[in-house]
Amino acid sequence: MQIKIHRGVDQIGGCITEIKSKKTRILIDVGSELPNTESKVKANVSKISKGCDAVFITHYHMDHVGEYMKVKKKIPIYIGEQAKDIFMIYQNRMKEPKISKVTQEHVDRLKTFKIFEPNSPIEIGDMKITPIRVDHSAYDSYMFLIEAEGKKVLHTGDFRTHGPIGKDIPNLLKGIGKVDILICEHTTLSRTDETFMSEEMLQKEAINLIKDNKYIFIMCASTNIDRIASFYHANKKAGNKLFICDDYQLDILNYVTKTSKDYTDYYNFSDAKHFDSKIYDDMVNKGFCMLVRSNYFSKKFMHSPNFKNYLFIYSQWLGYIEGKNADESMSKFVPKNYYYLHTSGHATPEGITQVCNIVKPDTIIPIHGTNSHDFDKLNLPYIIKHLRNKKNYRI
Repeated sequence: MQIKIHRGVDQIGGCITEIKSKKTRILIDVGSELPNTESKVKANVSKISKGCDAVFITHYHMDHVGEYMKVKKKIPIYIGEQAKDIFMIYQNRMKEPKISKVTQEHVDRLKTFKIFEPNSPIEIGDMKITPIRVDHSAYDSYMFLIEAEGKKVLHTGDFRTHGPIGKDIPNLLKGIGKVDILICEHTTLSRTDETFMSEEMLQKEAINLIKDNKYIFIMCASTNIDRIASFYHANKKAGNKLFICDDYQLDILNYVTKTSKDYTDYYNFSDAKHFDSKIYDDMVNKGFCMLVRSNYFSKKFMHSPNFKNYLFIYSQWLGYIEGKNADESMSKFVPKNYYYLHTSGHATPEGITQVCNIVKPDTIIPIHGTNSHDFDKLNLPYIIKHLRNKKNYRI
């Protein structure tokens, strides 16, 4: 088998990994680079995907799926069922006039994506690919176990162990045993100043904030279902104020509520409401929690004289509103006085170490981090291959 990282070494995002056996060649992720990235790595997805047998997508974040339109049309693209549907809601919203460059052609191509089931192997040529559901800030995310020619390769995608599903990852990985190669994300290893808490801890802190403040605006990613669940359940435990969002966010939450019954009531958002004039008086008198985005719908409430002294909770990576990767519209939207309550969608150093020690790889190939040599700091008893972009590595 051969492994080639076309893009994703020493940078976060833009991930494209190729795995090739004697008879089969697949790609894992075809991501676009993050906005304002300084990377000089060029990756021609149209050329890379030519003659490929399949593409597997770990999750719907654009730095992992963003260049799917450049994949040759005859090549099947696989993704989780709920991930596909949530991405479809997102793309349909993005193709509205003046929002982005997404077109009906993008949506039509997305409709052709094939779906897989967790832990159900897919055989393509002489390869067996098994999707393993993981915890991440994108709902329905996956690792992939690739088996061929007597070898095992585990590609982690983006994952964490400190979320509600993350606690199940160790048991799932114990079932696959030792692997030859672990292709592992290490986003957090370069963020030495970042603090981590579990989603459960975040939810407990949110309960107190909601109790102590009548009007609360919350900014988090609309597709970060676990984060929304943390605030949704915190609100219920703090007195069950109105939980309000816009129509796009409600479409996503209604979909998750309908399709996630196997995960108990944790993903039941049936009390979430879109704004209606009938509830305005209750908003003023009883208070609320509102999910906001940098748009007019949110601004009109934040600027209303009826909702003075509100608390604004920012619950995303700080790099989106400050520094070289900042998004201008988000930076302008977030008020100067905000409360930062966030935890990463990526594995902590302890989480990475735990996964490595469970699958005991002969070799680790770091990806999705600003410096692959940060992996050396973990002092793991495994060979670490600092693979350069576009260089083949033969198992």
